[in-house]
Amino acid sequence: MTFDDDTIRDNDCEPGPEVTPRLFRQWQAARRGSRMAEEMTNPVWAWLFRGRIDPYHANERYKSWLKKRFGQVDYPSEPRWAGCRLGRTRTELSDGRVFWIAGEHEDFYDPDFFIYNDLIVEHADGTVRIYGYPVSVFCPTDFHTATLIHDEKTVLLIGSIGYSDEREIGHTPLYALDTETLAVKAVDATGDSPGWINSHHATLVDSGSAILVSGGKVMTDDGFLENIDEWSLSLDSFSWTRLTQRKWIRFLVSRTDQAGLHLWQYEMRSFAFNHPGVGFDQFDELAEELGAEPNMEAFGELYRPPVPFQAMKKSASDDDDEWRTTRINVDGLTIRYVHDVDTVAVTVEGDLPKSMSDLIAMDLRKKLALVENAECQIKWIE
Repeated sequence: MTFDDDTIRDNDCEPGPEVTPRLFRQWQAARRGSRMAEEMTNPVWAWLFRGRIDPYHANERYKSWLKKRFGQVDYPSEPRWAGCRLGRTRTELSDGRVFWIAGEHEDFYDPDFFIYNDLIVEHADGTVRIYGYPVSVFCPTDFHTATLIHDEKTVLLIGSIGYSDEREIGHTPLYALDTETLAVKAVDATGDSPGWINSHHATLVDSGSAILVSGGKVMTDDGFLENIDEWSLSLDSFSWTRLTQRKWIRFLVSRTDQAGLHLWQYEMRSFAFNHPGVGFDQFDELAEELGAEPNMEAFGELYRPPVPFQAMKKSASDDDDEWRTTRINVDGLTIRYVHDVDTVAVTVEGDLPKSMSDLIAMDLRKKLALVENAECQIKWIE
């Protein structure tokens, strides 16, 4: 589960009299455990978790009366403990406990960005217990999967985005959490693994003797790329087996100067002109950023190659990338365009004649150059 989407009761958002301003200041900062499964439960964190309170709103409640009087906004400038997170997993056990594991708060460029390596245990009676771990035994983990195995004796964690300096291309993070002792240990697996994977799916198969891993993204020399294959992890031997090796055509188109793309701004501008009564600003700063008037015609044709194709409807998937994805059908094959901050990734789900795939790639490069008012390049993915 990526987002904390449980129903929150109104009284869960109230801190209660035990959370005094002094206690809040004492426990507002994020911190690691100093030993295995160190209990770090305190009224502040329990309140933040129950109400899924983020550090900014928690800080607003307890900032000084002087700052409140003058309306001073006080954004956190260092990592704080967050009750609402992205990339945290939620695992229900048959005894009524719910394990909430790790996750992250904010974006990597924010001063209060933090990836957690903790465990929150929510008991059937509503009691909350919070446990911390040293990074030496449990690395900060986010956008992983958590699967109950071995008759609910273990929660197996697979994958992570992690901090950039901790990622290892070709290695798949694996951790086993003991549901009784709450100890966490790294698992050494053998075989052909998916590599540094995140945001994927993990499914028990073969009567619970293996886990099927699919989807998500994998770290490569070209950054995080979509995982288009499937792997199986044996739970007897902890050995990986690659199940597929799809020879799909894939390429990236980006600006040659490595600057970020402006496709989001184009989308907002297009929406503003098509819906003038909504309140979006039609006169944005896009022209100034591009150094030329935005080429709305090229933007509208960006994913319309000069080959016979049929547009496809948006998928009903809850995948985080779906809103950035455009699909077309060419010769019975699905072609997906997925735009990111600095690239447009194109995947042909099958094989096309080289002349046609080259034409589609060169067409996108030409149009993106017009959209960005900058030279663009093609990077083919092997």
